[in-house]
Amino acid sequence: MPDSTRMILRRLPIKMRRVYFASRDRGWSKKDACKSFAGLEDHFTIRGGINVLGKKRLLSLVVCIVLVFGMVSLALAQKVRLSIWSGYPEMVPFYQQVAADYMEENPNVEITVLANPLREHEQKMSAAIPSNTAADIIESSSYAMRKFIDAGWIDPNPAAIDGFLHGGLFDEFYINDLSIGDGTYGLPLFQGRQVMFYNTAMFREAGLPGAPTTWDEVIEYAQKLAKYDESGELVRAGISLRKSGGGSGVAEKWWFWLYPAGGSIVEEVSPGKWRNGYNNEAGKAALTLYIDLLHKYKVDDHKIKADSDGFVLETHAMFTRESWVVGHMKQYAPDVEYNTAPLPVNNRAGTISNLVNMYVTKSSKNPDVAWNFLEFLFKPEYQKLMLSEVGWFPCLAADYEEIFEAVPQYRAFLDLPEGFKLYGVPPLACYDEVQTKLAERLVTAFMDSSLVDNPEGIAKVLADAAQETDAILRENGVYAD
Repeated sequence: MPDSTRMILRRLPIKMRRVYFASRDRGWSKKDACKSFAGLEDHFTIRGGINVLGKKRLLSLVVCIVLVFGMVSLALAQKVRLSIWSGYPEMVPFYQQVAADYMEENPNVEITVLANPLREHEQKMSAAIPSNTAADIIESSSYAMRKFIDAGWIDPNPAAIDGFLHGGLFDEFYINDLSIGDGTYGLPLFQGRQVMFYNTAMFREAGLPGAPTTWDEVIEYAQKLAKYDESGELVRAGISLRKSGGGSGVAEKWWFWLYPAGGSIVEEVSPGKWRNGYNNEAGKAALTLYIDLLHKYKVDDHKIKADSDGFVLETHAMFTRESWVVGHMKQYAPDVEYNTAPLPVNNRAGTISNLVNMYVTKSSKNPDVAWNFLEFLFKPEYQKLMLSEVGWFPCLAADYEEIFEAVPQYRAFLDLPEGFKLYGVPPLACYDEVQTKLAERLVTAFMDSSLVDNPEGIAKVLADAAQETDAILRENGVYAD
Protein backbone atom coordinates (compact mmCIF):
# COMPACT_ATOMS: atom_id res chain seq x y z
CA MET A 1 0.00 0.00 0.00
CA PRO A 2 1.46 3.45 -0.92
CA ASP A 3 2.42 5.77 1.94
CA SER A 4 -0.04 8.40 0.69
CA THR A 5 -2.90 5.93 1.04
CA ARG A 6 -1.81 5.00 4.58
CA MET A 7 -1.77 8.70 5.51
CA ILE A 8 -5.31 9.20 4.21
CA LEU A 9 -6.60 6.13 6.01
CA ARG A 10 -5.10 7.23 9.32
CA ARG A 11 -7.24 10.38 9.13
CA LEU A 12 -10.49 8.47 8.57
CA PRO A 13 -12.87 7.50 11.38
CA ILE A 14 -12.48 3.85 12.34
CA LYS A 15 -15.83 2.83 10.78
CA MET A 16 -14.79 4.30 7.45
CA ARG A 17 -11.47 2.47 7.64
CA ARG A 18 -13.31 -0.80 8.23
CA VAL A 19 -15.49 -0.21 5.17
CA TYR A 20 -12.40 0.58 3.08
CA PHE A 21 -10.56 -2.60 4.06
CA ALA A 22 -13.69 -4.74 3.65
CA SER A 23 -14.26 -3.36 0.17
CA ARG A 24 -10.63 -3.95 -0.77
CA ASP A 25 -10.40 -7.49 0.59
CA ARG A 26 -13.76 -8.61 -0.80
CA GLY A 27 -13.38 -6.99 -4.19
CA TRP A 28 -16.42 -4.68 -3.85
CA SER A 29 -17.25 -2.28 -6.64
CA LYS A 30 -17.04 1.44 -5.97
CA LYS A 31 -20.87 1.55 -6.04
CA ASP A 32 -21.13 -1.06 -3.29
CA ALA A 33 -18.43 0.68 -1.29
CA CYS A 34 -20.22 4.03 -1.54
CA LYS A 35 -23.45 2.41 -0.34
CA SER A 36 -21.61 1.14 2.70
CA PHE A 37 -20.20 4.59 3.38
CA ALA A 38 -23.72 5.96 3.00
CA GLY A 39 -24.81 3.71 5.84
CA LEU A 40 -22.54 5.58 8.22
CA GLU A 41 -25.19 8.21 8.89
CA ASP A 42 -23.36 9.58 11.87
CA HIS A 43 -20.75 10.91 9.44
CA PHE A 44 -22.70 11.87 6.32
CA THR A 45 -25.90 11.26 4.33
CA ILE A 46 -26.63 10.64 0.66
CA ARG A 47 -29.48 12.36 -1.18
CA GLY A 48 -30.19 11.97 -4.87
CA GLY A 49 -27.01 10.01 -5.34
CA ILE A 50 -24.86 13.01 -4.33
CA ASN A 51 -22.74 13.04 -1.20
CA VAL A 52 -23.83 15.86 1.13
CA LEU A 53 -21.83 16.08 4.37
CA GLY A 54 -22.74 17.83 7.50
CA LYS A 55 -19.23 19.02 8.20
CA LYS A 56 -16.83 20.61 5.76
CA ARG A 57 -14.00 18.84 7.55
CA LEU A 58 -15.35 15.51 6.29
CA LEU A 59 -15.82 16.75 2.72
CA SER A 60 -12.12 16.62 2.00
CA LEU A 61 -11.92 13.16 3.56
CA VAL A 62 -14.72 11.84 1.37
CA VAL A 63 -13.02 13.31 -1.69
CA CYS A 64 -9.90 11.50 -0.54
CA ILE A 65 -11.90 8.30 -0.15
CA VAL A 66 -13.17 8.62 -3.71
CA LEU A 67 -9.62 9.21 -4.90
CA VAL A 68 -8.34 6.28 -2.88
CA PHE A 69 -10.99 3.97 -4.32
CA GLY A 70 -10.46 5.43 -7.77
CA MET A 71 -6.73 4.71 -7.74
CA VAL A 72 -6.14 1.91 -5.24
CA SER A 73 -9.12 -0.24 -6.20
CA LEU A 74 -8.16 0.06 -9.86
CA ALA A 75 -4.65 -1.17 -9.15
CA LEU A 76 -5.80 -3.88 -6.77
CA ALA A 77 -8.66 -5.11 -8.93
CA GLN A 78 -6.56 -5.35 -12.08
CA LYS A 79 -3.28 -6.63 -10.63
CA VAL A 80 -3.22 -10.38 -11.19
CA ARG A 81 -0.51 -12.73 -10.00
CA LEU A 82 -0.14 -16.16 -11.58
CA SER A 83 2.23 -18.92 -10.57
CA ILE A 84 3.41 -21.91 -12.62
CA TRP A 85 4.89 -25.12 -11.23
CA SER A 86 6.99 -27.35 -13.46
CA GLY A 87 8.69 -30.72 -13.02
CA TYR A 88 11.14 -30.07 -15.85
CA PRO A 89 13.75 -27.43 -14.94
CA GLU A 90 14.87 -27.19 -18.57
CA MET A 91 11.43 -25.71 -19.38
CA VAL A 92 11.90 -22.67 -17.13
CA PRO A 93 13.54 -20.37 -19.74
CA PHE A 94 10.73 -21.18 -22.16
CA TYR A 95 7.99 -20.38 -19.64
CA GLN A 96 9.78 -17.19 -18.64
CA GLN A 97 10.04 -16.04 -22.26
CA VAL A 98 6.35 -16.65 -22.93
CA ALA A 99 5.43 -15.03 -19.60
CA ALA A 100 7.52 -11.95 -20.42
CA ASP A 101 5.75 -11.54 -23.76
CA TYR A 102 2.35 -12.03 -22.13
CA MET A 103 3.10 -9.53 -19.36
CA GLU A 104 4.21 -6.98 -21.94
CA GLU A 105 0.77 -7.22 -23.53
CA ASN A 106 -0.94 -7.48 -20.12
CA PRO A 107 1.02 -5.24 -17.73
CA ASN A 108 -1.45 -5.88 -14.92
CA VAL A 109 -0.41 -9.57 -14.81
CA GLU A 110 2.64 -10.85 -12.95
CA ILE A 111 3.75 -14.44 -13.64
CA THR A 112 6.30 -16.46 -11.66
CA VAL A 113 7.73 -19.87 -12.53
CA LEU A 114 9.01 -22.48 -10.09
CA ALA A 115 10.57 -25.78 -11.18
CA ASN A 116 11.68 -28.80 -9.18
CA PRO A 117 13.06 -32.17 -10.28
CA LEU A 118 10.17 -34.34 -11.41
CA ARG A 119 9.83 -36.55 -8.32
CA GLU A 120 9.95 -33.54 -5.98
CA HIS A 121 7.43 -31.77 -8.20
CA GLU A 122 5.01 -34.70 -8.00
CA GLN A 123 5.45 -34.92 -4.22
CA LYS A 124 4.70 -31.21 -3.97
CA MET A 125 1.56 -31.69 -6.07
CA SER A 126 0.42 -34.47 -3.74
CA ALA A 127 0.62 -32.14 -0.76
CA ALA A 128 -0.62 -28.91 -2.33
CA ILE A 129 -3.51 -29.90 -4.59
CA PRO A 130 -5.63 -31.60 -1.87
CA SER A 131 -4.94 -28.71 0.53
CA ASN A 132 -5.85 -26.10 -2.10
CA THR A 133 -2.43 -24.43 -1.86
CA ALA A 134 -1.13 -25.26 -5.33
CA ALA A 135 0.06 -22.91 -8.05
CA ASP A 136 -2.44 -21.42 -10.49
CA ILE A 137 -1.02 -23.53 -13.31
CA ILE A 138 0.59 -26.95 -12.94
CA GLU A 139 2.48 -28.94 -15.54
CA SER A 140 1.93 -32.67 -15.11
CA SER A 141 1.73 -35.97 -16.93
CA SER A 142 -1.73 -37.40 -17.46
CA TYR A 143 -1.23 -40.35 -15.14
CA ALA A 144 0.28 -38.30 -12.29
CA MET A 145 -2.70 -35.95 -12.39
CA ARG A 146 -5.35 -38.65 -12.73
CA LYS A 147 -5.74 -39.36 -9.01
CA PHE A 148 -6.45 -35.68 -8.33
CA ILE A 149 -9.04 -35.55 -11.11
CA ASP A 150 -10.76 -38.69 -9.82
CA ALA A 151 -10.88 -37.15 -6.34
CA GLY A 152 -12.56 -33.99 -7.67
CA TRP A 153 -9.61 -31.70 -6.90
CA ILE A 154 -9.21 -30.56 -10.52
CA ASP A 155 -12.11 -29.03 -12.44
CA PRO A 156 -12.92 -30.01 -16.03
CA ASN A 157 -11.95 -27.59 -18.76
CA PRO A 158 -14.23 -24.58 -19.30
CA ALA A 159 -16.32 -24.72 -22.47
CA ALA A 160 -14.03 -22.34 -24.35
CA ILE A 161 -10.94 -24.41 -23.54
CA ASP A 162 -12.73 -27.63 -24.45
CA GLY A 163 -13.59 -26.01 -27.77
CA PHE A 164 -9.96 -25.01 -28.28
CA LEU A 165 -8.87 -28.59 -27.57
CA HIS A 166 -11.39 -29.95 -30.11
CA GLY A 167 -10.65 -27.22 -32.66
CA GLY A 168 -8.46 -29.28 -34.97
CA LEU A 169 -5.06 -28.39 -33.54
CA PHE A 170 -4.67 -31.59 -31.52
CA ASP A 171 -4.69 -35.23 -32.62
CA GLU A 172 -7.55 -37.42 -31.40
CA PHE A 173 -4.97 -39.51 -29.52
CA TYR A 174 -4.24 -36.52 -27.26
CA ILE A 175 -7.90 -35.56 -26.85
CA ASN A 176 -8.80 -39.10 -25.84
CA ASP A 177 -5.96 -39.11 -23.31
CA LEU A 178 -7.39 -35.99 -21.64
CA SER A 179 -11.04 -37.09 -21.78
CA ILE A 180 -12.52 -38.43 -18.57
CA GLY A 181 -16.25 -39.00 -18.34
CA ASP A 182 -18.07 -36.19 -20.09
CA GLY A 183 -15.27 -33.65 -19.75
CA THR A 184 -11.71 -32.91 -20.74
CA TYR A 185 -8.95 -31.93 -18.34
CA GLY A 186 -5.93 -29.82 -19.20
CA LEU A 187 -4.20 -28.98 -22.46
CA PRO A 188 -1.46 -31.24 -23.91
CA LEU A 189 1.78 -29.26 -24.11
CA PHE A 190 4.52 -31.73 -25.00
CA GLN A 191 5.06 -35.46 -25.26
CA GLY A 192 7.69 -38.02 -24.45
CA ARG A 193 8.06 -40.16 -27.54
CA GLN A 194 10.96 -42.60 -27.51
CA VAL A 195 13.49 -43.08 -30.31
CA MET A 196 16.92 -44.66 -30.54
CA PHE A 197 19.79 -42.19 -30.19
CA TYR A 198 23.01 -43.52 -31.68
CA ASN A 199 26.55 -42.18 -32.03
CA THR A 200 27.22 -42.12 -35.78
CA ALA A 201 31.00 -41.87 -35.40
CA MET A 202 31.07 -45.05 -33.31
CA PHE A 203 28.79 -46.81 -35.79
CA ARG A 204 31.06 -45.84 -38.70
CA GLU A 205 34.08 -47.08 -36.78
CA ALA A 206 32.33 -50.43 -36.22
CA GLY A 207 31.32 -50.67 -39.88
CA LEU A 208 27.60 -50.50 -39.10
CA PRO A 209 25.18 -48.99 -41.63
CA GLY A 210 22.82 -47.29 -39.17
CA ALA A 211 20.69 -47.82 -36.10
CA PRO A 212 19.44 -51.35 -35.34
CA THR A 213 15.97 -52.08 -36.65
CA THR A 214 15.36 -55.46 -34.96
CA TRP A 215 16.18 -57.07 -31.62
CA ASP A 216 18.68 -59.38 -33.30
CA GLU A 217 20.48 -56.33 -34.66
CA VAL A 218 20.41 -54.71 -31.21
CA ILE A 219 22.34 -57.67 -29.78
CA GLU A 220 24.70 -57.89 -32.78
CA TYR A 221 25.44 -54.16 -32.99
CA ALA A 222 25.87 -53.73 -29.23
CA GLN A 223 28.57 -56.42 -29.23
CA LYS A 224 30.41 -54.75 -32.11
CA LEU A 225 30.21 -51.33 -30.44
CA ALA A 226 31.26 -52.32 -26.92
CA LYS A 227 34.90 -51.76 -25.92
CA TYR A 228 36.91 -53.41 -23.14
CA ASP A 229 40.24 -52.77 -21.44
CA GLU A 230 43.13 -55.23 -21.26
CA SER A 231 41.60 -56.95 -18.25
CA GLY A 232 38.30 -57.48 -20.04
CA GLU A 233 36.43 -54.76 -18.14
CA LEU A 234 33.83 -52.87 -20.15
CA VAL A 235 34.93 -49.27 -20.79
CA ARG A 236 32.39 -48.28 -23.46
CA ALA A 237 28.90 -49.76 -23.51
CA GLY A 238 27.45 -50.93 -26.79
CA ILE A 239 24.03 -49.88 -25.52
CA SER A 240 22.84 -48.10 -22.39
CA LEU A 241 19.76 -49.60 -20.75
CA ARG A 242 17.75 -47.98 -17.98
CA LYS A 243 18.86 -50.13 -15.05
CA SER A 244 18.31 -48.07 -11.91
CA GLY A 245 16.77 -44.91 -10.53
CA GLY A 246 13.94 -43.86 -8.27
CA GLY A 247 10.24 -43.79 -9.01
CA SER A 248 8.51 -45.45 -11.93
CA GLY A 249 11.03 -44.63 -14.66
CA VAL A 250 12.78 -48.00 -14.72
CA ALA A 251 9.52 -49.84 -15.42
CA GLU A 252 8.48 -47.28 -18.01
CA LYS A 253 11.77 -47.66 -19.93
CA TRP A 254 11.49 -51.46 -19.77
CA TRP A 255 7.98 -51.07 -21.21
CA PHE A 256 9.55 -49.70 -24.41
CA TRP A 257 11.05 -53.16 -24.96
CA LEU A 258 8.06 -55.03 -23.55
CA TYR A 259 5.65 -53.44 -26.02
CA PRO A 260 7.38 -54.62 -29.24
CA ALA A 261 7.56 -58.09 -27.69
CA GLY A 262 3.75 -58.02 -27.53
CA GLY A 263 3.14 -57.12 -23.88
CA SER A 264 2.28 -54.15 -21.68
CA ILE A 265 2.52 -53.18 -18.03
CA VAL A 266 -1.25 -53.56 -17.67
CA GLU A 267 -3.90 -54.55 -20.18
CA GLU A 268 -7.62 -53.78 -20.24
CA VAL A 269 -9.56 -57.03 -20.24
CA SER A 270 -13.02 -55.46 -20.20
CA PRO A 271 -14.17 -51.83 -19.98
CA GLY A 272 -12.56 -50.34 -16.87
CA LYS A 273 -11.08 -53.65 -15.72
CA TRP A 274 -7.39 -54.46 -15.93
CA ARG A 275 -4.72 -56.99 -15.08
CA ASN A 276 -0.97 -57.22 -15.54
CA GLY A 277 0.16 -57.59 -19.14
CA TYR A 278 3.70 -58.88 -18.68
CA ASN A 279 3.47 -62.25 -16.91
CA ASN A 280 3.60 -63.95 -20.30
CA GLU A 281 5.96 -64.76 -23.18
CA ALA A 282 6.37 -61.08 -24.02
CA GLY A 283 7.49 -60.28 -20.48
CA LYS A 284 9.92 -63.19 -20.50
CA ALA A 285 11.41 -62.02 -23.81
CA ALA A 286 11.83 -58.42 -22.62
CA LEU A 287 13.43 -59.38 -19.30
CA THR A 288 15.66 -61.96 -20.99
CA LEU A 289 16.87 -59.30 -23.45
CA TYR A 290 17.98 -57.08 -20.55
CA ILE A 291 19.66 -59.93 -18.68
CA ASP A 292 21.50 -61.12 -21.79
CA LEU A 293 22.75 -57.66 -22.73
CA LEU A 294 23.95 -57.04 -19.18
CA HIS A 295 25.31 -60.39 -18.06
CA LYS A 296 25.61 -62.73 -21.03
CA TYR A 297 27.00 -60.45 -23.72
CA LYS A 298 28.28 -57.88 -21.20
CA VAL A 299 27.65 -54.90 -23.48
CA ASP A 300 26.32 -52.72 -20.66
CA ASP A 301 27.24 -52.38 -17.00
CA HIS A 302 26.03 -50.51 -13.94
CA LYS A 303 29.49 -48.96 -13.61
CA ILE A 304 29.35 -47.21 -16.99
CA LYS A 305 28.01 -43.65 -17.12
CA ALA A 306 24.53 -44.08 -18.57
CA ASP A 307 21.62 -42.26 -20.14
CA SER A 308 21.97 -38.73 -21.56
CA ASP A 309 25.04 -37.89 -19.46
CA GLY A 310 26.82 -40.95 -20.80
CA PHE A 311 25.81 -40.06 -24.36
CA VAL A 312 27.32 -36.60 -23.87
CA LEU A 313 30.55 -38.16 -22.57
CA GLU A 314 30.48 -40.89 -25.25
CA THR A 315 30.62 -43.69 -22.69
CA HIS A 316 28.05 -45.67 -24.68
CA ALA A 317 26.99 -45.95 -28.31
CA MET A 318 23.18 -45.90 -28.20
CA PHE A 319 20.16 -45.60 -25.93
CA THR A 320 16.45 -44.82 -26.09
CA ARG A 321 15.15 -41.46 -24.91
CA GLU A 322 12.82 -38.54 -25.65
CA SER A 323 13.29 -35.45 -27.82
CA TRP A 324 14.66 -33.27 -25.02
CA VAL A 325 18.01 -35.04 -25.47
CA VAL A 326 18.45 -33.14 -28.75
CA GLY A 327 18.47 -29.85 -26.87
CA HIS A 328 20.66 -31.41 -24.19
CA MET A 329 23.24 -32.44 -26.78
CA LYS A 330 23.16 -29.01 -28.39
CA GLN A 331 23.98 -27.43 -25.05
CA TYR A 332 26.49 -29.90 -23.61
CA ALA A 333 27.97 -31.82 -26.55
CA PRO A 334 27.61 -29.83 -29.77
CA ASP A 335 30.53 -31.66 -31.40
CA VAL A 336 29.28 -35.21 -30.81
CA GLU A 337 28.03 -36.84 -34.02
CA TYR A 338 24.73 -38.61 -33.56
CA ASN A 339 21.39 -39.33 -35.14
CA THR A 340 18.00 -40.77 -34.18
CA ALA A 341 15.88 -43.65 -35.48
CA PRO A 342 12.60 -45.42 -34.64
CA LEU A 343 12.74 -48.06 -31.92
CA PRO A 344 13.71 -51.58 -33.05
CA VAL A 345 10.91 -53.93 -34.11
CA ASN A 346 10.19 -57.35 -32.66
CA ASN A 347 6.72 -58.91 -32.82
CA ARG A 348 5.23 -55.45 -33.35
CA ALA A 349 6.40 -51.84 -33.63
CA GLY A 350 5.46 -48.76 -31.65
CA THR A 351 6.48 -46.03 -29.28
CA ILE A 352 4.88 -44.35 -26.31
CA SER A 353 3.37 -40.90 -26.41
CA ASN A 354 3.52 -39.85 -22.77
CA LEU A 355 1.73 -36.51 -22.51
CA VAL A 356 2.71 -33.64 -20.25
CA ASN A 357 -0.19 -31.26 -19.87
CA MET A 358 -1.04 -27.87 -18.42
CA TYR A 359 -3.77 -27.66 -15.78
CA VAL A 360 -5.43 -24.74 -13.99
CA THR A 361 -6.02 -25.64 -10.36
CA LYS A 362 -8.84 -24.86 -7.97
CA SER A 363 -6.32 -22.82 -6.00
CA SER A 364 -6.26 -20.17 -8.72
CA LYS A 365 -8.01 -16.95 -7.80
CA ASN A 366 -7.95 -15.89 -11.45
CA PRO A 367 -8.69 -19.01 -13.51
CA ASP A 368 -9.91 -17.00 -16.49
CA VAL A 369 -6.58 -15.19 -16.70
CA ALA A 370 -4.69 -18.46 -16.19
CA TRP A 371 -6.52 -20.09 -19.10
CA ASN A 372 -6.01 -16.99 -21.22
CA PHE A 373 -2.27 -17.22 -20.60
CA LEU A 374 -2.28 -20.90 -21.60
CA GLU A 375 -4.05 -20.09 -24.87
CA PHE A 376 -1.31 -17.51 -25.45
CA LEU A 377 1.36 -20.12 -24.67
CA PHE A 378 -0.14 -22.50 -27.25
CA LYS A 379 0.46 -20.11 -30.14
CA PRO A 380 2.41 -21.91 -32.90
CA GLU A 381 5.40 -19.58 -32.57
CA TYR A 382 5.85 -20.57 -28.93
CA GLN A 383 5.42 -24.26 -29.67
CA LYS A 384 8.20 -23.96 -32.26
CA LEU A 385 10.29 -22.10 -29.70
CA MET A 386 9.83 -24.94 -27.22
CA LEU A 387 10.96 -27.52 -29.76
CA SER A 388 13.93 -25.56 -31.09
CA GLU A 389 15.23 -24.23 -27.76
CA VAL A 390 14.25 -26.90 -25.22
CA GLY A 391 13.80 -30.00 -27.35
CA TRP A 392 10.48 -31.30 -26.05
CA PHE A 393 8.16 -32.27 -28.87
CA PRO A 394 4.93 -30.22 -28.97
CA CYS A 395 1.48 -31.78 -29.16
CA LEU A 396 0.06 -28.84 -31.13
CA ALA A 397 -0.21 -29.45 -34.87
CA ALA A 398 1.94 -26.89 -36.70
CA ASP A 399 4.51 -26.64 -39.49
CA TYR A 400 7.80 -27.71 -37.92
CA GLU A 401 9.59 -28.46 -41.22
CA GLU A 402 12.00 -25.54 -40.89
CA ILE A 403 13.15 -26.92 -37.53
CA PHE A 404 13.48 -30.46 -38.93
CA GLU A 405 15.71 -29.16 -41.71
CA ALA A 406 17.91 -27.34 -39.22
CA VAL A 407 17.95 -30.22 -36.72
CA PRO A 408 17.33 -33.51 -38.59
CA GLN A 409 17.48 -35.52 -35.34
CA TYR A 410 13.94 -34.35 -34.58
CA ARG A 411 12.44 -36.00 -37.66
CA ALA A 412 12.36 -39.55 -36.24
CA PHE A 413 9.95 -38.38 -33.53
CA LEU A 414 7.31 -37.38 -36.06
CA ASP A 415 7.87 -39.48 -39.17
CA LEU A 416 6.73 -42.88 -37.94
CA PRO A 417 7.23 -45.87 -40.27
CA GLU A 418 4.19 -47.66 -41.65
CA GLY A 419 2.66 -49.93 -39.03
CA PHE A 420 4.29 -48.06 -36.15
CA LYS A 421 1.73 -47.51 -33.39
CA LEU A 422 1.47 -44.91 -30.66
CA TYR A 423 0.43 -46.09 -27.22
CA GLY A 424 -0.13 -44.17 -24.03
CA VAL A 425 -0.35 -44.42 -20.28
CA PRO A 426 -3.59 -46.14 -19.19
CA PRO A 427 -6.20 -43.98 -17.44
CA LEU A 428 -5.66 -45.42 -13.97
CA ALA A 429 -5.14 -43.39 -10.82
CA CYS A 430 -3.05 -46.23 -9.39
CA TYR A 431 -0.81 -46.63 -12.43
CA ASP A 432 2.12 -44.73 -10.96
CA GLU A 433 2.05 -47.07 -7.96
CA VAL A 434 1.94 -50.08 -10.29
CA GLN A 435 4.98 -48.90 -12.21
CA THR A 436 6.90 -47.82 -9.12
CA LYS A 437 6.47 -51.20 -7.41
CA LEU A 438 7.38 -53.05 -10.61
CA ALA A 439 10.45 -50.83 -11.05
CA GLU A 440 11.76 -51.82 -7.61
CA ARG A 441 11.62 -55.48 -8.59
CA LEU A 442 13.19 -54.88 -12.00
CA VAL A 443 16.13 -52.98 -10.50
CA THR A 444 16.90 -56.03 -8.37
CA ALA A 445 16.43 -58.44 -11.27
CA PHE A 446 18.74 -56.48 -13.58
CA MET A 447 21.59 -57.00 -11.12
CA ASP A 448 21.06 -60.77 -10.88
CA SER A 449 23.50 -62.57 -13.18
CA SER A 450 22.04 -65.94 -12.11
CA LEU A 451 19.11 -65.20 -14.42
CA VAL A 452 21.28 -65.82 -17.51
CA ASP A 453 19.89 -68.86 -19.37
CA ASN A 454 17.52 -69.35 -16.45
CA PRO A 455 13.94 -69.30 -17.79
CA GLU A 456 12.55 -70.58 -14.49
CA GLY A 457 14.18 -67.69 -12.63
CA ILE A 458 12.90 -65.19 -15.19
CA ALA A 459 9.39 -66.62 -14.88
CA LYS A 460 9.46 -66.37 -11.07
CA VAL A 461 10.54 -62.71 -11.14
CA LEU A 462 7.65 -61.88 -13.43
CA ALA A 463 5.08 -63.99 -11.58
CA ASP A 464 5.94 -62.39 -8.23
CA ALA A 465 5.81 -58.90 -9.70
CA ALA A 466 2.53 -59.64 -11.49
CA GLN A 467 0.94 -60.79 -8.25
CA GLU A 468 1.77 -57.42 -6.71
CA THR A 469 0.52 -55.51 -9.76
CA ASP A 470 -2.79 -57.36 -9.71
CA ALA A 471 -3.13 -56.77 -5.97
CA ILE A 472 -2.77 -53.00 -6.50
CA LEU A 473 -5.39 -53.11 -9.24
CA ARG A 474 -7.70 -55.12 -6.98
CA GLU A 475 -7.26 -52.68 -4.08
CA ASN A 476 -8.29 -49.86 -6.40
CA GLY A 477 -11.36 -51.67 -7.69
CA VAL A 478 -10.16 -51.98 -11.29
CA TYR A 479 -8.94 -55.57 -11.40
CA ALA A 480 -10.43 -57.92 -13.97
CA ASP A 481 -11.44 -61.04 -12.02
